[in-house]
Amino acid sequence: MTADLTAIAETPTPLASAAHLASNVWFKLESCQPTGSYKDRFVAAELARVLAEGRRMCVATSSGNTGSSLAAHCARVGLPCVILVNADAPSGKLLQMQAHGARLLRIPEFVTSPQVTQEVFAQLTAFTAAGNAALVVSAFRYCPVGMNGVKSIAREIAQQLPQAAHVFVPAGSGGLFAAVSEEMQRLQPATRVHAVQPEGCPTIANAFRTGAEVTPVTSTTRISGLSVPFDIDASLAVRRLREDGGQAFGVADEAVYAAQRDMLRLAGIYAEPAGATALAGYYQAREQGVVRDGEPVVCLVTGHGFKDPASIEAAAQESPGLTVAPGDVSAVLEEIAR
Repeated sequence: MTADLTAIAETPTPLASAAHLASNVWFKLESCQPTGSYKDRFVAAELARVLAEGRRMCVATSSGNTGSSLAAHCARVGLPCVILVNADAPSGKLLQMQAHGARLLRIPEFVTSPQVTQEVFAQLTAFTAAGNAALVVSAFRYCPVGMNGVKSIAREIAQQLPQAAHVFVPAGSGGLFAAVSEEMQRLQPATRVHAVQPEGCPTIANAFRTGAEVTPVTSTTRISGLSVPFDIDASLAVRRLREDGGQAFGVADEAVYAAQRDMLRLAGIYAEPAGATALAGYYQAREQGVVRDGEPVVCLVTGHGFKDPASIEAAAQESPGLTVAPGDVSAVLEEIAR
């Protein structure tokens, strides 16, 4: 059973070109993982450790994708699973967790408020330390074994596009960025790895820009999965930025939604907003001259579009359907073709 979980973590994902959008951009489709996000790499590695230690239950905090992946994997190995979520987590992710049998605890202001989040984490840490439950949080601070499993993304990119000049990574807590940057620096140090964070939750971007320590913020972003208002792996991410030569970009929510629509309409990629955040960062980097014309770029698509149906519905409204009488089909087609 453990070997089976490990095999999932090592399953490569495609690197898709997007010539109609930009000839120099490739998308790393982590949305093709079994539960629709890169978190399968983390959970497969971490759950193997949990099983080896003989833990009999998993408790997790999640804005969606960690919980979805953990619920599915716990169902496969027969472990009870409890997931603490923010009350505003997207319905697609919550349904996925519940469909796999996880118990959800919805906590108002969890994730968005530093005070509430820290209070909840203190209780979780005490509970899991005293019993047979494992605390599963996709961060080096809590689960380094699982996060080391995420480094396989960088190894695949190095094999698939060794000439890559830049890799753009969505950043919430910062662990994904830190994992990819560290491994890419080891394998391909000429490639610059950049962190892209919503302006409404700029823990990493603020610290990198000012040179100060990471400080808590009150999150206002609507980008699910990237709202982490205090330092979990943010300090680690800032250190990796400074040591590895990457940049931190803060992007507006509307820029993320615009990038998501570009991916849908110009690249045929069905991604949730967090999965489009890397492209929004690339756009900003191009405007600022960080990326030169023609330099090969990889954008991480961290989650599938089904995760956030409201954002997909908003994009779909820009292409409304038509009700057409049978005799008018040819005329309508001719009008559309003009």
